[in-house]
Amino acid sequence: MDARLEPLLERTPDWLSGEGPESAVVVASRVRLARNLAGTPFPLQMEEEAARAMLEAVRETMASSFDDGVVLEPAELGPADAEFLIERSLASRDLFEAERPALVFFQPCGRNGLLVNEEDHFRGQGFASGLDLEAALGLCREVIEPVEKGFPIAIHPKYGYLTACPTNVGSGMRASLLLHLPALARRNAPLQHILHTAQKSGLAVRGVHGEGSRALGHLYQISNQKTLGGDLASQLKGVRDFGLQVVAYEGKTRDEILGSEASRRSLLRDVEQAYTRLQESGKITTAQALGALSTLRLASLGGLLGKAGIEFTAEQLLIQSFCLQPGHLQARIGAEMDPIHRDSYRATLLRDSLGIPNP
Repeated sequence: MDARLEPLLERTPDWLSGEGPESAVVVASRVRLARNLAGTPFPLQMEEEAARAMLEAVRETMASSFDDGVVLEPAELGPADAEFLIERSLASRDLFEAERPALVFFQPCGRNGLLVNEEDHFRGQGFASGLDLEAALGLCREVIEPVEKGFPIAIHPKYGYLTACPTNVGSGMRASLLLHLPALARRNAPLQHILHTAQKSGLAVRGVHGEGSRALGHLYQISNQKTLGGDLASQLKGVRDFGLQVVAYEGKTRDEILGSEASRRSLLRDVEQAYTRLQESGKITTAQALGALSTLRLASLGGLLGKAGIEFTAEQLLIQSFCLQPGHLQARIGAEMDPIHRDSYRATLLRDSLGIPNP
């Protein structure tokens, strides 16, 4: 593993603390702002020499903002380190697949960062625990404002900020909420209704790592799709308001499950099966591990784990959901692993991390 990434392995990102508003349902809030240089081709069309010169100027401009942070060129990292940063949401797959010089800046605490020469010249991002988009926006602005002050930014008097993808023109903002919806998942029709309603409301619904990813462990991401027209505050409000609706719906469904003797018994049976899987499996896939952890977290939040003789906190279980993904496992080993060896290592590490005795 690259030595500059090693401190991250033993540090839980701030946004995964479980301390923010509505954190029983909303794991985290993220805000991204896209900006581009005026009079300059978008990254995909930049000549390598121009891109390299731009990176040097960015390093200089951002030096004071990231004096205690980390600055990396994606080309310097191997596939295992790349996957680790993607799972931490500190970089994107597009950034690592780009064939042009690029940079990633981030704070070890995970609160904010900056991607340079991904799809746009600049993509700042800020993260906050729970449903707190305003805090995430403030943290994102900490990395975007030095860019806006240090470089001429492409902005149209009528259309707003200009971006490589037309769907981001306007505010250039993507505001998203990472939601844990295990109760609605137990009532499949209500879950599908929520996801369908989100799409009808102009929101994108994706998996845990955004576009192209799967919804593992009943974790879903919703974000605004409309960036043109209306001010930034109203766009943020649309995501927040829908998030609050989902919080209420998931909360109501959890109460129904816990309020019914039959549903409680069914959940406790699933808890015992999930725990047995974690305890006895010689190997376990990401999907299986996150599914089991999701069931245990639902029971923990409902106060049922103690009845099954299991003592985990909801925060412990949530953190493990991220720490057991492929990039994190390979980062711990310091090398790429094939899926079979990853699944075996995951099973062992999971038991060690949660203190689950061997059968």
